[in-house]
Amino acid sequence: MKYKNLPVYEQKDRILEMLEHNQVIVVESPTGSGKTTQLPVILHEAGYSGTGIIGVTQPRRIAALSVSEFISKQLGEKMQSIVPWHKPCIVGYKMRFEDVTSPDTKIKIMTDGILLQEMKLDPWLSKYSVILVDEAHERSLNIDFILGLLKRVIAERKDFKVIISSATINTDLFSMYFDGCPVIKIDAITYPVTLIFDPPAITASTDTLNAETALMDKIASIVGRILSEGRSGAILVFLPGERAIKNCIERLSKEPWFKKLFPLPLYGRLSKEEQERVFKSPPFGKKKIVISTNIAETSITINDIAAVIDSGLAKLNFYNPFTFTSSLDETVISKASCNQRRGRAGRTQEGVCYRLYTRKDFESRQLYTLEEIYRTDLSEVVMRMAELGIYDFENFDFISPPGKKGIIGAVDTLNMLDALEKDNSLSNIGKMMCSFPLAPRQSRIIVEAIIRYPDLIEEVLIAAAFLSARSPFIFIDGEEIEARKAHSLFDEPMGDFASFLKVFRMYCQAADKERFCKIHYLDERIMAEIINIKEQLELIVSDMGVPILSGGKIDDYLKCIAKGMIQFVCAAQGKDCYRSLTTEKIFIHPGSCMYKEKRQFIVAGEIVRTSRMYAMSVSPLSKKIIEEVAPALLDKKEKTSQRSVKNSEEEKDKIKEDSVTMEGEKYSIKKIKGKKHIILPWENFKKTAAEIKEKYGIDGKTQNGALQQLKGLRGKIEMRDCELLTGEKLDLIFNVVNNFNIEPLTKKEEEDIRLKNKNFTVPQDIENLISYIPFLFRTTIAKQKNKQLGFITLFCNGEGTFWFKTSRGFHTALHESLVSLQSLIDLAGENFTNEQKQAVSGIYGKMSKII
Repeated sequence: MKYKNLPVYEQKDRILEMLEHNQVIVVESPTGSGKTTQLPVILHEAGYSGTGIIGVTQPRRIAALSVSEFISKQLGEKMQSIVPWHKPCIVGYKMRFEDVTSPDTKIKIMTDGILLQEMKLDPWLSKYSVILVDEAHERSLNIDFILGLLKRVIAERKDFKVIISSATINTDLFSMYFDGCPVIKIDAITYPVTLIFDPPAITASTDTLNAETALMDKIASIVGRILSEGRSGAILVFLPGERAIKNCIERLSKEPWFKKLFPLPLYGRLSKEEQERVFKSPPFGKKKIVISTNIAETSITINDIAAVIDSGLAKLNFYNPFTFTSSLDETVISKASCNQRRGRAGRTQEGVCYRLYTRKDFESRQLYTLEEIYRTDLSEVVMRMAELGIYDFENFDFISPPGKKGIIGAVDTLNMLDALEKDNSLSNIGKMMCSFPLAPRQSRIIVEAIIRYPDLIEEVLIAAAFLSARSPFIFIDGEEIEARKAHSLFDEPMGDFASFLKVFRMYCQAADKERFCKIHYLDERIMAEIINIKEQLELIVSDMGVPILSGGKIDDYLKCIAKGMIQFVCAAQGKDCYRSLTTEKIFIHPGSCMYKEKRQFIVAGEIVRTSRMYAMSVSPLSKKIIEEVAPALLDKKEKTSQRSVKNSEEEKDKIKEDSVTMEGEKYSIKKIKGKKHIILPWENFKKTAAEIKEKYGIDGKTQNGALQQLKGLRGKIEMRDCELLTGEKLDLIFNVVNNFNIEPLTKKEEEDIRLKNKNFTVPQDIENLISYIPFLFRTTIAKQKNKQLGFITLFCNGEGTFWFKTSRGFHTALHESLVSLQSLIDLAGENFTNEQKQAVSGIYGKMSKII
């Protein structure tokens, strides 16, 4: 490649002239124009590296790696680990666990988190002459915080320069933020991209089985069409997450032409080597197809893409600062993101972009993605502000101010962790917490051990490592039974935090770690990452002069966990339900080894909202620990945060009409116990549900029309003079109706199956028991007096006896049936036939997905 022919390099003189007369400039250019790779080279050649380091921030590790290697190659260097006998390198990179820089490094590529860490010790960036903030249009929380800090630096250092590098997305906002700084717009040679709107039979979604199946079928159809047309170049498919990517490859593998493909997944959990495969040419005679998350949207450039298949979906995290809970939601992407994805197809040749949504859908989308600062936990940013001596948190000059709610929630979190003084400065505990590159809750666990339980340092470091990494536990579609059995080997009476220690130590002792992970359904890369995190934390603790000791009491270990996870310490609240200091109706997630247990008090590593509020990574706590850590939980009059309740009630009361129309069918709205409910006559509603399923997916979440505005409303199904699912959210009702057969049992069926008072003993009665599994979630009378229908539910005693019974509530039916199926899997062992295994795996997988 002739680097000097790249559009950005061709504008070298213009860029340098603008930078000479301005402290800040914005460079706007489409992806692939060379702004990421050529701007650092231009600055180096102009002598900026003679007065300080040229720093380049990247939002993702894969981008930092690929950029550093590209620039090294251009400058005639070879990227390598920095060791004493290697010659000095101009280009280096730094990220968590990897520091390939030296005192001679002139161009430093780093993840944005590394720059924030460095600013703790050097807030004015004295080692740097210029900072290039790349991919600024992504507007991550780190990017927004960095921009605010850089604005302070340029006010202090008149010799300091800043370049904001962005794709063609709302660059005027950056100019306005930096007092009208110039925007250099550089066009790139692009080729025409034919746009084809080709949605699947059901609106694109991976939230439900039917919608995902329709989506994968459509992708397979388009890939087959591209192959038959003999179109040159590679294919890039955008999907919302890792599971969908794996399912897509599995679906493509069933086609006769699959052998012609060179499929490459691309998502954050892959290793460096696996991610870098996407840049390589395919084997002779094969077509490269990259199936990616939005990581391929802007952060990296794959040169040979000629066809893009865009699902129009992504997964975004949303955080509630009132309840301190989060959710990872699949959502439709913005118009700007749609156009970014389309642009990946026309870089080196004419291309085509298949949009798996309608033109009308596209036109209804938001112009830009909601910035992360409005939907994430701000406690770490606020803690870093305090560390830098910035105490007026609400008035910090963010490019997009987050508002009081987010800041107040962050301050509340830090106060509960004892990290702040009354004047918002850091307490001694807060100062110690800042030593660790972790979220405040996780660092507080370690600090508690250092101060009070030094004989547990190693254990809490392992726990913190698990909490700061993704879960290593793998569930493969179709292998749920095997995965469940493998994971149960790590179960501990003291819960998941005790299990973490067991998994860690068994993994470390395993001679063949790859095989260990394979047979125990663990992600080897994540386990290696957990080891790396733990070792890094050990170095930090050792630098404090604290020895790495282990072997303390399990109760003291859980005290440390509870001190950091104070917001996720919960007390029992009725059957199978818990409450924290700020949230009610919390349930233990089925993935926890505590799922089948009932304890008075628990602590969780996280509380996440999916179909309901779930506690993840759970361990039991004694009353003595609660008295010390969270005494307010012992007050049974403790209520959910009033501002949380008030906020949610305001959201619920938006619908003022006395009826709504869905798919041409009118439904009345009535108040039941003071709350609005949509009345859903069964014969009409099941037709409406089927139509919505056909158009928008099982729960209708992706619809942009009337149904979306009903989000949060409750419903009541009227069926055969009885009622069902009264008080449940409308989207859950759609999910249940379209996922399960809930038709009432006929009298003949009730007589034939005779489920009441019938017990099954496993393994003796396993065949008979499984023959009744298809009746799960069918409905029958639960309360004759109140004309309440309930769901056929599988129960067990945990000792091999199973029975079916009617449960009025769907969540109870789901919970009890999941617990029972898990027990069945554990007890049956090798007694399952393949057919039985498929039957149990099928319903278990479907139930797990609805969670």
